[in-house]
Amino acid sequence: MAQKAHPIMSTRPVTAESADTRSPSLAASVGRAGQIDVSMTVADTFALLAQSVCGEALDRVHKLEAGAAPEDLHKLRVAMRRLRTLWWAYDPLLDKHDAKLQRREFKSLADAAGRTRDWDVLHELIAAAAPSHKRSFAWLIEAIEAHRADALSFSLKAIGNAGVERILLRAVAAARVQLEVHGASQPIAAFAEERVQVAEMALNKRVKRAISADDSDYGALHEVRIAGKKLRYLLQFFAPVLNGGHQAVIEHLTALQDELGTLNDQVTSEALLREYAFQLGEAKRVKEAITYLQKQTSDHMHRVHEILRKEA
Repeated sequence: MAQKAHPIMSTRPVTAESADTRSPSLAASVGRAGQIDVSMTVADTFALLAQSVCGEALDRVHKLEAGAAPEDLHKLRVAMRRLRTLWWAYDPLLDKHDAKLQRREFKSLADAAGRTRDWDVLHELIAAAAPSHKRSFAWLIEAIEAHRADALSFSLKAIGNAGVERILLRAVAAARVQLEVHGASQPIAAFAEERVQVAEMALNKRVKRAISADDSDYGALHEVRIAGKKLRYLLQFFAPVLNGGHQAVIEHLTALQDELGTLNDQVTSEALLREYAFQLGEAKRVKEAITYLQKQTSDHMHRVHEILRKEA
């Protein structure tokens, strides 16, 4: 596969979490993680990758139990997204119904962590408003902080009650049983290349659709963001067994993902303001903030379209 086909965030090999940050029971269930290599089977590779990402998730859960920090909620959401991608990667060898349900469960946990993050982002965007807006937005920032506190309480309660470790143990155990049947002897390299190709084709298709769409079509750009993130995570997982180096395209895709992420923050923040307009009060001020975010979103959406068209 050509080098340009592998945009990736990082080419560092997948390694285990340190012993003091992972759950002992999870560690016992999947063994000691290390770097994947071409001599391994699909099933063995899954075990190592699953342990690493589950370790990341549980590390954040334990930190949240000790004291909630915005970064821990964000990293927990990222870990859940990575797990969804891992299950997608192995989907051809897993029970379709079970895998779909598992990805949905990971998404629910990511959403629980993400609600607080959405309020944090809205706060940042409103706080960064031009001087002409800051005075009128001062009251809104206070209201956002109050709602953020409520969202944090909800996030912590939802995550605490979910039994994240139990969910992960069950998911990994079920997947490993299925993979032992369908992928026990299948070498990882060819499988990884094929799954990366599928994700790459999906991304290219969505980029073409976004380029041909109207500049105001956020949905098409959102699909590019999701497809690009999936490809990036796959390449992070499988980098040690893929052909060629990827660092140049890693940096390129990272930059594009940053632009798309900024756009997503703006769109999500506007939607949050609309959803909570009544609770936030002072309709005139909320409308002013929405108008401000609409302008920011429109300008950035045009910028992203221009970037995609230059690269086509």
